[in-house]
Amino acid sequence: MTDGLPISLSPKVPTSFGDEQRALMQRRCKLVYVLSVLVTGVVNVFYVFVSGDLPTAIAPSLPSPVLIYDLHVISFTLAALLVHARRWSMQGLLGIDLTLFAVNLMLAHVFAVVFDLGKIPIFAVSLMLFLHASFIPVSVGAQASLGAVAVLGYAVVAALGFSLIPEIQQRWMAGAGIAGFRARLLEATFQLGVLALVSVTITKALYHMRLSLHRAQRLGNYIIKGELGEGGMGHVYVAEHALMKRPTAVKVLKVPPGDADAWLARFEREVRLLAGLSHPNTITVYDFGRSGRGTFYYAMEYLDGSNLEELVERFGPVPPERTVFILTQICGSLAEAHRSGIMHRDVKPSNILLTCRGGMYDYVKVLDFGLAKPIVPDGSPKVTKTGIFLGTPQYAAPEVVSGSDRLDGRADLYGLGGVAYWMLAGRPPFEAISSTGLMLEHMNTLPVAPSAVSEFSVPPELDDVVMRCLEKDPDKRFPTAGEVEAVLRTITFEKPWTWERARAWWAVHLPEPGKGAVSS
Repeated sequence: MTDGLPISLSPKVPTSFGDEQRALMQRRCKLVYVLSVLVTGVVNVFYVFVSGDLPTAIAPSLPSPVLIYDLHVISFTLAALLVHARRWSMQGLLGIDLTLFAVNLMLAHVFAVVFDLGKIPIFAVSLMLFLHASFIPVSVGAQASLGAVAVLGYAVVAALGFSLIPEIQQRWMAGAGIAGFRARLLEATFQLGVLALVSVTITKALYHMRLSLHRAQRLGNYIIKGELGEGGMGHVYVAEHALMKRPTAVKVLKVPPGDADAWLARFEREVRLLAGLSHPNTITVYDFGRSGRGTFYYAMEYLDGSNLEELVERFGPVPPERTVFILTQICGSLAEAHRSGIMHRDVKPSNILLTCRGGMYDYVKVLDFGLAKPIVPDGSPKVTKTGIFLGTPQYAAPEVVSGSDRLDGRADLYGLGGVAYWMLAGRPPFEAISSTGLMLEHMNTLPVAPSAVSEFSVPPELDDVVMRCLEKDPDKRFPTAGEVEAVLRTITFEKPWTWERARAWWAVHLPEPGKGAVSS
């Protein structure tokens, strides 16, 4: 068993990219604001107490430039205290962050225009923009808004200073004049614009890198590549083993609200049992584990092919000889599982995959033992007590529908009969509109024999096998999957289905097996 990393896999599972961004945003804000307090404090001490190289106010009515240094330190200190005080939403953090950096960029512009004779504040602006772009995980738009403040803010402050403070205007007119002032604005716009553009580029690169890393997550030794499907019990993803580079299907199980620990323990027990199955027609379980956030996953072989539900919907009913060929393989898988004390409990067409193995087509893989239930003797403590219906109404045995305590492998044989019926007739045994109606029919209604509704001539022996599997009373069904297989092998056809016929059929109808298919 492997331990998964404490991450989720897609926006459909507990933690989304937005959730991770929010947590990262708060951590980074704390770090950057504390760092900014230290940097602005050191700059303040250096210029005020060490070098003494401070410009003087150009007018007696203006405050000392030390005030600007102090405001930098105070604003970052207050912001650091604020983000440490509580858990903020992403919107709240973004509001604090953008306001803080916009204010400090404007303070840098005021210092440059009012106290530094209109010099362009390259040092202060580049430090703030690049620090923000490198560490704060915001969108490109948010960083671009700070870039706009950096570029346009200087022009606004310079124009206001020139218009409202006579001493500033006098300095410019005594020197380069109005043409020099305009040239300075143009130069500042260009230089600060380049800095803003570079900072936005950094943000874009880092943002998409974080998004890519989120999408290529790991569970234990498996790197998630994409989603295959979703079902009632969880999500199935296509993955790759990090070291062996082996394609793998990873199923992440949904844990119902309530007693999560009991559910996780149940899944773990069952997957341990499933991992011990070795029949070639049973999907192979490679590995399993729990993630740090309480989800449970298991890794299994990644299969190409078509399940029986898709096959019949696309190509129509299956000839009797091919039906027998497929059913015997299913029986072999179920027989081993039942001998190991495991019920499948959801035998249905979509859980039977036809694939190719070693040049053999129509090779069956029984999927989704994720609903498996260990078989225990009557009166023994039940390992699985979920309190909910598990299975598919179209193929559920009457004893499953009624919630009987006497469940064993014969319930799977009922599902097997339903699968056989689907292949021969192109429809399930019962077709009530509602789930309740289907369950009532399973308990009370005898199905029409497949020979009466199939477009093929169904041998009486095969008809008998299907109808016996669909008996309401488990005692009237075959006792084991092995016995079903034995009877199926006695049915003869003038032209039996073989691996060679299967290869020819696939060459015409499905030249490429298709995408990886694992039932969800």
